[in-house]
Order: sequence, then C-alpha cells, then structure tokens
Amino acid sequence: MAAGIHVLCVDDDPDVRSVTAATLERARSEFVVSTATSGRDGLSRLDGTESEPERPAIDCIVSDYEMPGMDGLEFLAAVRERDPEMPFLLFTGTGSEAIASEAISAGVTDYLRKGTGTDRYAVLANRIENAVEKRRAERAKRESERELERYRTLVETVDDPMYVLDAEGNCTIVNEAFCELLGVDRDRIVGESISEFISREALERGAKTVYHLHGSDRTSDRFEFTIGTEDGTERVGEANVTALTDDDGRFTGSTAVVRDITARKRRERELARYERIVDLAPIALFVLDADATITWCNDEFADAFTEGIDALIGTPFPELIERGYYDERVIGKYTDEVRALLSSSVDRTRAKYQVRFRSSDDEKRIHDVHTELLPLEDGEFVGTIHAIRDITRRRRSQRELERQNDRLEEFASVVSHDLRNPLNVARGTLDLHAEDCPQSGESIERIRWSLQRMDDLIDRLLSLARHGRTIGEQTPVSLSSSVHRAWNAVDTANATLECAVETTIVADEGRLQALLENLFRNAVEHGSTGSPSQAQEDAVEHGSTSPDSHARQDTGRRGASSEPSVADAPADSVEHGSSDPDSRAQQERSGVTVTVGPLETDAGDDRPVRGFYVADDGPGFDSEPDDLFEFGYTTAEDGTGFGLAIVEGIAEAHGWTVTARNGDDGGARVEISGVDVRDDRSGPT
Repeated sequence: MAAGIHVLCVDDDPDVRSVTAATLERARSEFVVSTATSGRDGLSRLDGTESEPERPAIDCIVSDYEMPGMDGLEFLAAVRERDPEMPFLLFTGTGSEAIASEAISAGVTDYLRKGTGTDRYAVLANRIENAVEKRRAERAKRESERELERYRTLVETVDDPMYVLDAEGNCTIVNEAFCELLGVDRDRIVGESISEFISREALERGAKTVYHLHGSDRTSDRFEFTIGTEDGTERVGEANVTALTDDDGRFTGSTAVVRDITARKRRERELARYERIVDLAPIALFVLDADATITWCNDEFADAFTEGIDALIGTPFPELIERGYYDERVIGKYTDEVRALLSSSVDRTRAKYQVRFRSSDDEKRIHDVHTELLPLEDGEFVGTIHAIRDITRRRRSQRELERQNDRLEEFASVVSHDLRNPLNVARGTLDLHAEDCPQSGESIERIRWSLQRMDDLIDRLLSLARHGRTIGEQTPVSLSSSVHRAWNAVDTANATLECAVETTIVADEGRLQALLENLFRNAVEHGSTGSPSQAQEDAVEHGSTSPDSHARQDTGRRGASSEPSVADAPADSVEHGSSDPDSRAQQERSGVTVTVGPLETDAGDDRPVRGFYVADDGPGFDSEPDDLFEFGYTTAEDGTGFGLAIVEGIAEAHGWTVTARNGDDGGARVEISGVDVRDDRSGPT
C-alpha cells in the first residue's frame, strides 16, 4: 500500500509487545507500530489521537485477550463505542472457541491465536493489511457516494445545463436543464457516451480541453460546441469544464456547466454584419462621449482628415475646430441640439443641421449632419452618434438649377410676350378682314383655326418650359377626386367618364391632375368629334388635322379616312389620326367612353394595387408604344407630339412607370404603375 498503517499493539507482556511490534515493522515497511500495556492505556492512546491532531491516527488495533483490569473483549466493546469501524484483531495465546465466538459477536474484525515462529506474525501482518485496506475502501466508497450525492444536489439546483462524465466520457449525472437543452429525456442520456449528443468536432475540442486541464495547474477552462436537438434545430453551447481526479491524482472524469449562447452568437453575427455595413457605408459616422471626445469613427469619416483613424479616436472634438476643420459655431449648434434632444418637452429623437467643413486640401465643404443620443445610462447623458453626408455637390447643383430655372422662366415670359403679340395682331386683323370680306369665310376659318392652334402650342411649350419633369411635395391624394377634377377641366364634348377607383395615392396633386388632363384630352380628341368650332377648341397638344390633311390617310389611329369637308377639318387628334365624316358622325352620336381603373395584381396576390390605367373605347393605337412617348413624335401633319411625352415626364418625376398599349377589347390603354398606394377601396363611381 502507498499510505502508511499505524498499528496499536496492546499486551500486558512487555516481551510480547516488543516482539510483535518489531516483527510487524520488519514484515511491512509501511507499518508503524505503537504499544500499550493495557486496555485502559490503549483507550488513552486512542483518545489521544483525537484530542491531539498532530499525533498519527491509529488505523488498526491488535490486542491480547487476558489482560489485568480490562480483558480483550471489554477493550473491544469500549473501542466500538468510540469507533464502530476501527479494525480490531484479537491476538491471544489462551483463547478458546467460546472466546472466539464471543469476540465475533462483539464485532471483532479478526481472531488469531498466537504461536511460535515468525509465520504467525506474517499471517497477522497480512490480516492487518487486509482489514485496513477494506476499511479504507469502504470509507472511500462512502465518501464517493456522498460526493456523488453532493454533485447530484448541486447539478439539480443549478439553473444552467450541467453534466458529469466518467473517465470514459459516459454521462453519469445530468440535470433537467441539460435535458431540455438537448430535447432528450434523462433516461436516454445517463449511461450514454456524450458523443451521442454533440458533434465530433465539439467532442474533440472538449477532450483536448480536459486533457490540457489535467496536465496543468488550471482548474477549469471553456470551449464552445454545437448541439443538434431532437427537433432538428441547432444550438450553440459554451461549456465551463473542470477535470475530476481522485486522491492519488488519477483522472476520474469531468464536469461542466453549459450556457446556451445561441442568442449571443446570433447577436455577435448580426453585430459583425452591421459593423461591416457601417465600415462600408458611404456615410461618415462617428461617436462622441459625454465630454465630446471621439470614441469611434468609420473610415469614411477619417478619410476627410489628415490624421488617421487611430489618431482621431480619443481626440476631443473641439481640437478639430482648433485645427481649422470646422467653424467655431459648430459647438454652439451641437450644444443647442443636444439640449433640445434631452429636453422632455421636445418630441424628437434626431437633430438635423448643416455645418461648414474645410478639408485637408483647403476645400470648403458643406456637411449635412444627423445627430442622435446614445442610450442613457441610469438616466445620465453618455454621448451622441453622428451621421454626416457631404452635400456640397448637391447644394451647388441646386443653386445651378435655380439659376437655370430663373433663366428659363425669363425666357418663357419673353417668348410668351413676343409670340402672343403678333398672334393678337393677326387675330385682330383677321376679325376686321372677316367683316370686310364675308365671302372669304372658308379661308378665314382656316386661318382662325391655325392661329388658335399656335396659341395652344405656346401654352404647352410654356407649361413644359416652366414645369418640365419636376414635381413639388407629394402628399396623400384621392385619385377619384383628382380624376373628376381633371375631367371637369377638359372640354370633353359628349364623352363619358367611368371612374372605378377609390384609391388614395401619394403624389404632387397639381402635377397628377395635369397628367390626367393630358390623358383625357388624348382619349376624347381621338374618339369624339363635334362641330368645327368645338373641334378647334378641343385640339390642345394633340392637334387636329388641317382640311388639306384630310385628303390623306392618317397612320396614327386605325380607321379609314375619306374626302373631308371644310367643317370636318380641325376635328382629328395628333397621336390618333383622322376618321371619315360618317364615322365621326357616328362617334358624335355615341361619344367615347373613358375609363379609369386600378391595375389588377397577379392571381393569388393579396397586396393592394400599385397603379391605375386610363382607357377608351376608340380605335386604339397604330404606332409602336415606345414611339408615342418621344417629344415631338406624331403621326399627324399638324400634331405637336407633346401629350404623352408630358405624361411620361410627370410619371417619371414621381418614380412611376407609364406604358401604352391597345386594350384587349380595342381602344387605347395607358397604364401608370409603381404608384405608392395607401389604401385600396376600388369600385365604380
């Protein structure tokens, strides 16, 4: 045995005591023998080891039977009262079967009769050793069981998943939290190898961790592993492992507390992704603490300075003002905005303002700054985060655009004045000529129609010059209301409107109405004709064909043409072409029907409609749809080609898409898609 054995030899014969002690110590080097002259003396020695911890504890007692004052059995009884498990060997020369039986009944560990020669002492030494080993093994077992129970109690009371493995990696103890983590019942885990429940990679990582622990002074270490649960999901755990050893330092297993870090790892991945996005974002970002010191910035912010990103972090922002990067007014602006954000009376979470910046190459820039507070800590202000966009080029473009618009407005005013004056003179002269020469009525009507057409062309040109493809503020607008307002603003003759939308869309209300007016004019003028004077007034940007042109076949709209009369001259439209007198007379009686309806979504798509259409039941388009939207494109001799081009410009300014096609049942159909629809209450009105 590795550990020593302290034997107490009790005998009233000094020679026997001496021989027994010497012989035992020679027989076993690990034996240390103490002696006592009587039972009472032996009890004193036994009690002394308890009261004097520095004295070695007695592991076994060897006692004679016949001793004065207290025989061996009485001594045994007294020892059992003090230590019921103490190995006690009765070693006597005058014993009998009766004494042996009584000794066994009293709980003696072994009974051995003395004899001559060294053989009896060899037997005694062997029995002492066996008795002590047995007692120690029983104590170790009980201690192990108590420790195991302590582990069980500890494991079950810990909220985190916890397990205990033996030296072979089999699960000996698991708590309910660990079972829940795996999604497996305890009965299926205990006794099974941990390799049944974790990946091979995790098993190797864990084994390596335990191996390094066992060979070092560290008591615990961590490793991460992936767990495949019964429901097919994958969890990530972090095990805090401790290697277990026995009293001799031999490895007996391991125990670990596991934390489910699935959510944490997901947040770490999200954070890494956001950090990557922030690093690559074309926006300068930086963070100031409560003392206005830069604690973080991205590369986009640092690129504007001669100092590198490492030098900027930790720099008080006022120093950047001292170095000439920012105007001194920045601090005052920043302080005012932060005060406002901290004020409970201001319902704002973000401040927006502009600052002047001088770059490292001495170029003046304008920065658009968005500032937000960092989350308060215990109600205390801890800093701000800022997003900066360089708007210098945009500001310059805006100013240039304003100058161009001013010049364009000036040009439009001049053109309007210079062109309308000659027209007014021509119109006045024509009126005088009509009074003086009533026989020239047909020629005068042609001239009057041409003057009216020029007036209409000037209106359209001015509208295009002043508005172009720009729009104002976009707000929620009732599409149905805009449809009816636009319809009422157009001379629709005997045409009919069917409005099948009750949708609210986001648009510039005025420009939306202009778009609808152009579409309605286009539909009405190609499909409905009236008297010559009415037709002349109807032709706006679509233009009616002149009397001479009626002799030719128009390619814009499908339909036959015939030799026209003078009264028929100005009735046709630009994009749509002409029709013969008989067909026009028929249309005048019936009139064109213009329908405004929602664009239908694909089957099974529950999203609201994203646009609307304007359709008529006229002859339809005879040109390529893409050609119709080109400025100046027309199939009629006297067409302007502005109508659908203006529609497309307004649509594109809103971010919409406009397309034209023939309807499934004939007629022309123009679709506006990509519209921001706020609700969908479509229905006939």
